Amino acid sequence: MHKLAGISGANSVASSVASSGANSVASSGASSVGGHAGSFLTGEEFSKKEIDQLLELADQLKVERRRGIFRTQLAGKTLALLFDKPSFRTKLSFTIAMQELGGAVVESLAQDRKKEDPEDLARVLNGYCHGIVLRTHEQSTLERMAKVSRFPILNGLSDTHHPCQILADLLTLKQKFENLSGLILTYLGDGNNILHSLLLLAPQMGIHLRYACPEDYQPDAAILKRALRKAEETKGSITSYSGASASRALGASASGASCLAAGGPAEAALGSHALYTDVWTSMGFESERTARETAFQAYQLNAALFAHTAPGAVIMHCLPMEKEKEITSEMANHSASVIFQQSENRLHLQKALLCTLLVNADSTY
Repeated sequence: MHKLAGISGANSVASSVASSGANSVASSGASSVGGHAGSFLTGEEFSKKEIDQLLELADQLKVERRRGIFRTQLAGKTLALLFDKPSFRTKLSFTIAMQELGGAVVESLAQDRKKEDPEDLARVLNGYCHGIVLRTHEQSTLERMAKVSRFPILNGLSDTHHPCQILADLLTLKQKFENLSGLILTYLGDGNNILHSLLLLAPQMGIHLRYACPEDYQPDAAILKRALRKAEETKGSITSYSGASASRALGASASGASCLAAGGPAEAALGSHALYTDVWTSMGFESERTARETAFQAYQLNAALFAHTAPGAVIMHCLPMEKEKEITSEMANHSASVIFQQSENRLHLQKALLCTLLVNADSTY
């Protein structure tokens, strides 16, 4: 476990593990935000304190699993997995998480069901299940289901947000550095759902988030402005190394919690504790592959870029990778890589999330 200069350590929460039921995290649940009580759509539903509790519980569940201790608090409950997009990590991690908590899982693929209004799908599933994980294209589909659902709707990924991944990433960083506050995390590449969720969730945990994206591949301006407003209330910050496009997006929002910096990927990486990247061509953008690969050449996570980071820095990727595109094989397999720890932590974090949101769900009308 790394301890960085200037970042105070936190005591490990997993040193003492009980085999009894869930603690205060599972009983408290998420706060109600925007009328979506109990749902998990962007991660903003949780306060910093609640995220800290989730990470603590996830770390505890990880240790329990390695000791062969399994909870059964979701026995008799069923989780529905709805996939409008291909899935590997999301499908397996949620399935195993639910099963290891004593519950059951049912799955529905888009090609196996007729087209229905999202509200109707939610109402049908309310009669069968205690929670719904949806991996889809439009964020509005999740929002429409959450408005009518009596049970939690969990975002397994949308084109706009990927909060489960980012909470697992926060868990990974906490396990490596003990304390999130004061860390410098640099994201390189496409201004996509991963960057959106980092912008919304990382600064409130005290992380100084930097990002460098090509001119035509900036994060959504509305999400960026929302993230900047949130960052003003935290100990974290947001810094863009993306030139004129970022300047237009930030506009009057620039404050003590945000700034524009000169330079590009190398300058963004300087002194960072973590370098994070994602594929250059996400699902649904395959027709843009050639143009994207040209635009992103300078944003590859490679040895030259990693040389600018702080001692003890880590390499991150949400998977799947296209090696020799956004990341070199050398970096993917480097001793500083925590990529597969990130993927494992999807399981533990989502277990904590299910404990928190589903423990009091009741499918009876």
